Amino acid sequence: MSSHNYHTRLLLAAVALFWATGQCYAQSQASMPQHDAAAIIQRMTNKTSPAQRKAAAARYAAARNSQTARISSLSAKQAMNMPMPGTTPDYFGIGNWTNSPVPTIDPITGTISGGIRKFVDRLPGLGFANANNLGQYLPVAIPDKTTYPGSDYYEIALVEYTEKMHSDLPPTRLRGYVQTNTTDPTVSVPHYLGPMIVAQKDRPVRIKFTNLLPTGAGGDLFIPVDTTTMGAGMGPYGMNPPVGDMNYTQNRATLHLHGGHTPWISDGTPHQWITPAGEVTSYPKGVSVQDVPDMPDPGDGSMTFFYTNQQSARLMFYHDHAYGITRLNVYAGEAAGYIIEDPTEHSLVANGIIPSEEIPLIIQDKTFVPDDATLAATDPTWDTMKWGGFGQLWFPHVYSPNQNPYDDSGANPFGRYDYGPWFWPPVTAAAGLKHGEVPNPYYDPVNAPWEPPMIPGVPNVSMVMEAFMDTPVVNGTAYPFLPVERKAYRFRILNACNDRMLNLQLYYAKSNTPDSVDPNTGLPTLQTDSGEVAMVPAERNGVGTAGYTYPDQLDGRDGGVPDSRNAGPSIIQIGTEGGILPAPVVIPNQPIGYNYNRRDIVVLNVSNHALFLGPAERADVIIDFSQVPDGSKLILYNDSPAPVPGFDPRFDYYTGDPDMTSTGGAPSTIAGYGPNIRTIMQFQVSSPAAAPAFDLAGLQAAVPAAFRASQPPIIVPQVAYGGTKNTYSRIQDTSLTFTPAGSSKPITLPMQSKAIQELFELDYGRMNATLGTELPLTNFLTQTTIPLGYVDPPTEIINDSVTPGPPTAGDGTQIWKITHNGVDTHAIHFHLYDVQLINRVGWDGAIRPPDPNELGWKDTVRMNPLEDCIVALRPTAPKLPFGLPDSIRPLNPAMPLGTTDGLTQIDPFTNNPITVVNEVRNFGWEYVWHCHLLGHEEMDMMRPIVFNVARQLPSAPVLAVSKGTGQNDLTWTDGTPVAGINTWGNPANEIGFRIERGTGAGGALLPLATARANQTAFSDTTALPNLTYRYRVVAFNAAGGSNSNIVTVGTTGSVPAAPSNLRASSISTNFVILSWNDNSNNEQGFYVQRSINGGVTWTTVAQTAANSSTYRDNALVSKSTYQYRVQAFNTAGGSAYSNVLTVTTR
Repeated sequence: MSSHNYHTRLLLAAVALFWATGQCYAQSQASMPQHDAAAIIQRMTNKTSPAQRKAAAARYAAARNSQTARISSLSAKQAMNMPMPGTTPDYFGIGNWTNSPVPTIDPITGTISGGIRKFVDRLPGLGFANANNLGQYLPVAIPDKTTYPGSDYYEIALVEYTEKMHSDLPPTRLRGYVQTNTTDPTVSVPHYLGPMIVAQKDRPVRIKFTNLLPTGAGGDLFIPVDTTTMGAGMGPYGMNPPVGDMNYTQNRATLHLHGGHTPWISDGTPHQWITPAGEVTSYPKGVSVQDVPDMPDPGDGSMTFFYTNQQSARLMFYHDHAYGITRLNVYAGEAAGYIIEDPTEHSLVANGIIPSEEIPLIIQDKTFVPDDATLAATDPTWDTMKWGGFGQLWFPHVYSPNQNPYDDSGANPFGRYDYGPWFWPPVTAAAGLKHGEVPNPYYDPVNAPWEPPMIPGVPNVSMVMEAFMDTPVVNGTAYPFLPVERKAYRFRILNACNDRMLNLQLYYAKSNTPDSVDPNTGLPTLQTDSGEVAMVPAERNGVGTAGYTYPDQLDGRDGGVPDSRNAGPSIIQIGTEGGILPAPVVIPNQPIGYNYNRRDIVVLNVSNHALFLGPAERADVIIDFSQVPDGSKLILYNDSPAPVPGFDPRFDYYTGDPDMTSTGGAPSTIAGYGPNIRTIMQFQVSSPAAAPAFDLAGLQAAVPAAFRASQPPIIVPQVAYGGTKNTYSRIQDTSLTFTPAGSSKPITLPMQSKAIQELFELDYGRMNATLGTELPLTNFLTQTTIPLGYVDPPTEIINDSVTPGPPTAGDGTQIWKITHNGVDTHAIHFHLYDVQLINRVGWDGAIRPPDPNELGWKDTVRMNPLEDCIVALRPTAPKLPFGLPDSIRPLNPAMPLGTTDGLTQIDPFTNNPITVVNEVRNFGWEYVWHCHLLGHEEMDMMRPIVFNVARQLPSAPVLAVSKGTGQNDLTWTDGTPVAGINTWGNPANEIGFRIERGTGAGGALLPLATARANQTAFSDTTALPNLTYRYRVVAFNAAGGSNSNIVTVGTTGSVPAAPSNLRASSISTNFVILSWNDNSNNEQGFYVQRSINGGVTWTTVAQTAANSSTYRDNALVSKSTYQYRVQAFNTAGGSAYSNVLTVTTR
């Protein structure tokens, strides 16, 4: 069993200490020759340079060629040892990475065949009317507005299906969502990234989600699953579960509304997954699954969700978040769009301020499995029987180490990820490493001396830190084109890549004429120059570089930069994932730039960019095509590095790029074909008459008022929000003082110190990244960063901010200072709430304000190496018509209770050793914050959040009961009725009502049934006609329960007379015979009760028949004293008790 011991780590970026000492931002930047920029960019193209890789590859090939020349053929043993599906990867002789199908050129005729052509398929749009030539479109869900008055109701199922994503590919196997409570045939069939839900502000959306994936082996994912990943392998039963397989199943799923102001039970956190009904497993659902309190139990394989939509207009999306397989489920297709509209937005559209026509652009990167021969040469352990062959989704599954200590350079030509035991300081068994190096099965000192004798003992299949693919997919189509008219459009852009960031720009294509067009459809069949962006050398003062900066952008980079003379219309951004911006931002089209100031602590971080989006970031933009000439072709272009900022050139696919096959990369890309991650999509501008130019001045005048009207007040005032000065944090600050807007008194809030650190996990020595705490006021001799995993006890504890008006100390407002001690830029996402980005500040003290398009509110924030990122937050609880239980679960649900394995044994606030065991904890309203590079998230870069809300006992119900036909009908009052909108968010709201029932006049009240929240009636159909019943209803929530009055219901008549003269007619050592006088003629029987403590408490030991007057009580203890009493009863109730008889056995 994997212990998921990710929590005692070693620092990956120890070099940061060097940069942090003796560097001064204020010192002047020396002029840097062109070749110096190129040298620095070589340093940042991954930790092992391309030159080192090529040299290592040449040595490897030379050694292999020399040896194979010495022997006539491979030995039988060697031939049997060739990598194939199910065997150990050859980490040093094969790339273990493949690319989407590439075209081949006939060396004689020059004919091109195969590959994926660019811009031959139209972009899928919203609804069936906007289907593309492949039949793809984004279905728009149809709400049921009657089942739950005041709410939109959808039944959404998760299914497996196939869809053709490009004309050059077969249908691809996918998983995704479909609406099932509609008869519309265009919506009730699954399509990639559908169905999109369009909601209105403050009108709830209710969803019944059903997992309809296959069960058993058929439910396994069709992309590789690393079962050593947290939550993807064995559960707490270990190897001996009561039923089913020892591992969690691969058909688990949930829904997370990304960016939603959502109750925790509907947030879709990692432990809120379900399996399909009928799945044979000991783990049918996650430990945090809770259904909506006022909706019916949906049954096995389903769960219910409640989305409040209590937020301004914005683009969101819902996607999977299941523990251990989020990155795989999302990659397989489990994501769809979600839009909230509000009156402010409607007004902007109605008044012509923003375009009425809006188009979603959901951008992802995929790799599709190539032909068998290519696959065998590049990724021979890929199992086509399990995961699919040509045209199916490919995903990395081999942890190829960057290092090879047995090579003269120390480099592995095919490496992609650092390996802890071969890094400095090394991760060793003494440091806690569980699985280190193992013998290399391909090493043979005679026949294969080029192979190192040892290899990493990592799993096969293994998770990797990032998955950067080679083919852009927009709305589900690879390399789409979109015809547009000469007018302004509104685009809702979402970076839905697993790990890749995007730097989006617009350029005119090199040509407006496709190479060929289908005469029947009019669709282009090949676009070379018309599908490419003209490039110029990235040289200082070069032709076509006007407006670019040296050396940030003009750094001599391979492939050059786009010709600035061909820049298309500017992108005008009006909103982010947090809704509308304080002001529109005109974003120039420009290539990515890097900080080459070698005296800057953040040297090599991104400095210049266009529309720069990390995974999960959104941009609401306007592009005005009115001034674009008719017939023009424009390319949506991306040149973001992967990863950011220390990119690996093997992940940068563009036309004419270097052939990198010798180091496990792709061959050079030819014009008109993929792989190409630069050219995302093409706009085809066509209409003779142009609309008037878009009114930018009118937009600039209207947006600030729209921001004030629709958005919550900003926490920390700055000039961009109408303040008189900018309030920023300095690097040494541990608190922030500011005067909130609308207040005359400054407040000082302490900073909550958080941390980002990149390390190695101790199970296998693979790279990982973590969130944690940073200890302030420490020194060089004291560790300051405490890395923590998802399973560690929560350190982020936030109180609901219920005080209206400007923030005040203690009202729930917090300032977080997130210290980044690492090398990657992370996209950090916060569940439940948005944050205000105050500023970033380098470790050298250089303050960097937010970019203009980062102002306002954000749910995902980019955080850069060797910077502190300061954010303000003031979370509020969503207003609900029901109460919620707390999240009560084990720290690590995948491990047995009581274990310490995998838990950080360090106090996160003092750095002192403590003992932490896996135990059940109360997480309150539980949310999470994490990196939205999904590979990082599931390598443990995620932490729980405890959100505390006010608690109050529910009002006591007032109960009435009437007898119906064959049943007793109960009705009661609800102190917080759903119809009263003022009761939404009331801390006294109930989770539900417990109906209790007893028989006779004095019978105990026992639970009979539970009614949903807001339900005020119940029929007891199990009541017998001739018995008397007592009823009570208990309203309950997380604070406790409140009892109603007790109501007795039974047949008419009088209670029987009490029995008398209770006596013992015989006493023995172990029994007594009791007798009494029967004084009634209407009893149904008698209760005989006994006490062993002098009558303090009584137990009914027998119920005798009517007209009986004796009872023998057996099994007594010798020489013991007992008390007895008797009661007659009928349907009207019970009589008084007889006299009390004391008996002592012999």
